[in-house]
Formats: sequence, C-alpha cells, structure tokens
Amino acid sequence: MKPATMRETLFEHFAGRSTALQRTMIADWLQEPANQTQYVAWLDEWEQQHLQYLADEDTAFHQLTSRIEAWKQQQQPVYEPDQLPTIRPLISRPWWLAAAVVTLCLLAGGYAGREKLLYQTVETAFGETRQVILPDGSQVTLNAHSSLRIPRFGFVNKTRAVWLTGEAAFSVKHTLTHQRFVVHTNRGVEVEVLGTEFDVYDRPGGTKVVLSKGAIQLNYTNTAKPIRQLRLKPGDAVQVDSAGHLTQTHTAEPEISTAWLNHRFVFKSTSVREIAELLRDTYNLRVVLKNSDLASRTVTGSFEANNADEFLQVVAELLEINYKQKDNTVTFFE
Repeated sequence: MKPATMRETLFEHFAGRSTALQRTMIADWLQEPANQTQYVAWLDEWEQQHLQYLADEDTAFHQLTSRIEAWKQQQQPVYEPDQLPTIRPLISRPWWLAAAVVTLCLLAGGYAGREKLLYQTVETAFGETRQVILPDGSQVTLNAHSSLRIPRFGFVNKTRAVWLTGEAAFSVKHTLTHQRFVVHTNRGVEVEVLGTEFDVYDRPGGTKVVLSKGAIQLNYTNTAKPIRQLRLKPGDAVQVDSAGHLTQTHTAEPEISTAWLNHRFVFKSTSVREIAELLRDTYNLRVVLKNSDLASRTVTGSFEANNADEFLQVVAELLEINYKQKDNTVTFFE
C-alpha cells in the first residue's frame, strides 16, 4: 500500500472509524520495525491536528495499557465444561493488535519506551546552530553539538520542562496561567523562570547560567550538600565546575554570553586551554600544543567566524603562533 493511502487509513483508525479489515491490515503492516516508527510519527501528526492532549501523561499512559489489557481479558471466552471453542477465521483477528504491537515495542525498553513516545529530542551537529520554537511560543537557539529534549505533545502539565545538553539561549514567554518554565541540565543545575532571556551552558568542563533579562531562580542539587536556591537578576552569572563547586559573579555585559548567536566570539584574557575546550565542543577538534607554555597564554578581543577555519586563522594571528590541521587534530606551535 502506498504511504499516502496508509496514512489516510491510520488517520481513520486514530479517529475510531476503521473497519475490521483495516485493523487487520494495520496489524500486518506493523510487523515491520520501520513501520512502527512511522506509526508513532503519524500518530503525533494526527494528535497535533486534533489537539487531543492529555493533562496527566503518567496517568494517561497507564490508562492506555490498562484499557488494552482489560479489552484482551474481555475477549477471552468462558467455556462450559462440555463446550468446545470455535476457531475464528483470520479476518476477525483482534482489532487491538495494532495498538498492542506499538505499545509492546514502546514498553520493550521499559521506561525508555515511554520516554520515546512522550518526548522528542532536537539536536545540532558540530559547527551548527538551530532555532526551535516551543509549543508555548518560547524560542530556543541551540549552539553547536547540543541537544534539547522536549515533550512531544506540548506542555500539558503545570510545569513547562525541557532538558538541555550543550548550550542554548532561551527567550521564554510568560503565560496567562503563570506556568513556570524549567531547564534541567546534567550537573544538578535547574533553571526556573516565568518569562525571561538567559543562556545555559552545560558541557563536560562545567555548567554556566547567565541572565540577560527578567529574573530566574536557580536550584542546585549536590549529593554532598542540601539543595541551594539562588535568585538571579540581570547580569548575574552562576558557574558550576566539573568538581561540583558553585561560584556566582556579576557582569555588566551579559549579552556577551550569547554572542555566539551571531557567530561572534568574545575573549577577555581567555587562555589557550579554554580555547581548546571551545574548539572541542563547537567543532569537534582536538588541540595539541607543541610548547607546554602555550596553555597559559591568553587572548583578548572579539571577532566573527562562521566556521572552524576562520576561527583558527584569527586565533593564530591574535596569539602570533602557527598551526596545522590533520583530520580532527589541530597542532599549535611557535
């Protein structure tokens, strides 16, 4: 069957208007793993068009599996001792098989299957930036080599929650219901806002949050200490290093934290070691220093670079050094 025809058939099925023959055809079609992925994608599309969002994801998910199980139990006939079961023809294969196959696929990995159904992840490659418009109208711009996990069916709970790895600039819209917006990171740093603009950096070397506009509450959970709550105002910056140590500073130029949105790099006594980390995180380049004393040398200045080649040329000129590149390895030398 052509994809367009199958899509129409599934849309009728989602609306509860499929026939027994169509349900059997869908069950057969779902035997292919690739079709199971397409099923979820079309289900997502249909749900978005018909706004059938669920207010409680956990309860709804359990209700779905309970309904399917209850229906299966109802379909098992009870026989009298002297009564033999009747063999059903193939055409009457249970209609719930299509839904059951998808549900079992999603549950095969336990919690991971549920996560795949309820959430989607937006990613950027090395050297790429990407803007994402969230269901509430908030804007997120992902920096290179970053990912953002968001609810697949929109924000339906009291909290608008997203999960970030890498770096992103957020412009969060305030809602009429004062729905809070929370950004989760991998180092126990949680940013809570109602409507504001800020940058979140979450890389292997540490996590940093810089507030440009509005106000945010930063919650930091550390296994060694109780949760810390900090109220940030514009210009405030909080950094957590790889060892879990938190420091708070203030800058008169918070916009520098999002200079990367315009492919600009701003350095203020930035060490070559820090530049090496930036090259690794942004362009997937490994830096080798021919002279160990190069690591402590610093750069001050700002410039625009649209790719790794432009970046390397400018940095080499500022440091007055040479470099050579082979594949993903860059060597700095005098």
